[in-house]
This record gives sequence, C-alpha cells and structure tokens, in this order.
Amino acid sequence: MTADIQLGDWQTIGNESAVKQLQGAIQSGRVSHAYLFTGPDRVGKRKLAMDLARALCCPQFSSGEDQARVPCGECSACDRVSRLMHPDVRLLNINTPTSKDSDDEAAAKRTSIPVDLIGDVQTESILEPYESNHRVFIIDGAHQLMIEAANALLKTLEEPPPAVRLLLTAPSQSQLPSTIVSRCHVINLRPVPVDTIRDALIERYGATAEDARNVATLSGGNPGWAITALNDPSLLDNERESASRILTTLTGSLEQRFDYAMELGNRSRRDRPGVLTEVTRWTQVIRDVALVKHGMVDKTPATYDRQQLESLAAQMSDQDIGQALTAVVNARDAVNTNALAQLTFEVMMLDMPVFAH
Repeated sequence: MTADIQLGDWQTIGNESAVKQLQGAIQSGRVSHAYLFTGPDRVGKRKLAMDLARALCCPQFSSGEDQARVPCGECSACDRVSRLMHPDVRLLNINTPTSKDSDDEAAAKRTSIPVDLIGDVQTESILEPYESNHRVFIIDGAHQLMIEAANALLKTLEEPPPAVRLLLTAPSQSQLPSTIVSRCHVINLRPVPVDTIRDALIERYGATAEDARNVATLSGGNPGWAITALNDPSLLDNERESASRILTTLTGSLEQRFDYAMELGNRSRRDRPGVLTEVTRWTQVIRDVALVKHGMVDKTPATYDRQQLESLAAQMSDQDIGQALTAVVNARDAVNTNALAQLTFEVMMLDMPVFAH
C-alpha cells in the first residue's frame, strides 16, 4: 500500500494499523473468509466489523473501479449497511431473535447465544448474495456462544461457502475455543489515544473542545464509551460519583475500605460488568493522581473534585502510586479469573498504601 492511498470512509476511530491491514486485504483481493476482532469493551470492534461489511458490499469493491476508497460512504449500499438494512449483511448478538423464538422478549432474556441462531446462519449462508458479491455475518460477542452454538459455527468456519464472510468480535482470543480462533484471521484492537478520541468527537460529532477533552480523558481509550457519554450526561455523573468514591476510599480508614470491599463483592453477584468498570476506573483515578502530582493537571478531566484530587496527590509518593496501581491490576486479573470477589477486593484494600488521618 502506498502512502498516498485514500482509505475511504472508514468510521473506526484510532487503530489505524488494523484499518490499513483490512484495506490492504481488500486491494489485494485477499480478504479472509473469517476475522476475529478482539479488544476491550467499546474500543471499536463492532465498528470495525461494520466498516469491513460496508467495504465488502460497496459497489466499488466488486467493480474494481477504485478499491483504494472502499467503502465510499456515499452509495446506497454503504448507507444501508450502516443502517443494517442491507440484505447481504446480518448483525447477530446475544439478543438477536431466532426463527424459533416466539417473540423478541424471549431473546432479550438470554445469557448466551443459542445454537438456533447459528443454525439460521448456516441456512442463510448457502444462499447466493442478493446484491453484492458477499454475504456478511457479524457475530458480535462471539465469546457468548453456547457450546453447541460454537460447535455449529465451527462447521461453517471449516467449510465456508465462497461468498460468505464471518466477522466475530470478542474481548480476547482466550474466551473462545482454540478451534474457532485458529480458523479466523485475528486482529487485536488496542485502547485509542485520548487526543485521537478528542479530535474525533470534535470533528465527527460536533463536541465542544472542553466536552471532548473531558469525555475522551474519561473514556479509558474506548471511543464507543466516549460517543455514548457525549450524548448521555448521566454517564459523566456516574463517573464523577465513582471517582469521588474511589478518592474517599483511598484516604479512608481500614474499616471504610473493608466496607467498600464488601459493597463491591455484593454488587459483583448482580452486576459483574459494572464492578469491572469500577476497577478500571481505579486505574484511571490513580493515573490522574500521578499526573496532578507531576504538574499535569490539564491532562485530567474537569469532572473531579479538584481539591480532593490535589490533596491526595500531595500525600502519595511515586512509590505509593505504583503500589496502589499494582493492587488494582492484581484485583482486576483475579476477578477476570473468577476469584471470590469480596476476598479479592479485601486483599486489594490491604495492599493499598496507608495514609495518616
């Protein structure tokens, strides 16, 4: 790929190397029959899969007129893929109704992707595409496949019809059977730099410079969260409350810390994703304490209680910051391996540096 090639209307924010890799496959005519996009929650896995689906269905791709610019983002096909109205593209996830569901409510209550849904994919995959040269199936959250569904998908991956492209998303390769991973071209997405997210929010979504900076800084490198937060002030309120709770816990007594650990442990039984989000927020707060300590307060979001943040930064040494971050990372890894939540958070509290009261 030469430096002057235009990449077309790719909507993915950041992860330019992944975009260029896919664009190169399109230009060379070597698009894999199956891709697995991995990375943190809301980093852009589904967005990249949708971008590739638009590129595969864009008339310029099949005509070969200007493959350096697919998807063009201007034609009817690109528009309909974006709106999930194209007959050759299906987005499937844990709540997608199957042909055997009685109503949408039944699908909404699922905790995993059923084998019936993959059966629908197998039935549809043998049909010729309606408009484009490809039939694209995006399985968003493939790590949620039931064992029977994963086995059924494996059969399609082993002998895919020539026109079919399967695009899977998951947090990591380790959460899928190795037999499925080995039959996919794996592309790992990484957290996106704050400046990249900030600029995209301003240029694409009309955010003010201040709002874009605050949201991008809080996003943890995940553009999907940033886009949602830009239009949902309650998310910023939740982040503000979470940051204040974390700062208070850090400076609190051992009793207060253990109360917090018990609260997280109880909460994890009903909202494990929310607890993992809170743990991630700990790493962001500790990072921001370090920034303030070293005179980079302008790199932190304006959603903090500034006095509380600066007071803690004055109390923590660089060694304290490293110790606190290690405690959080260890707790996160333990929760991800299904360790006992309350015990994990109690250990995390004990491993935190102690401050005089």
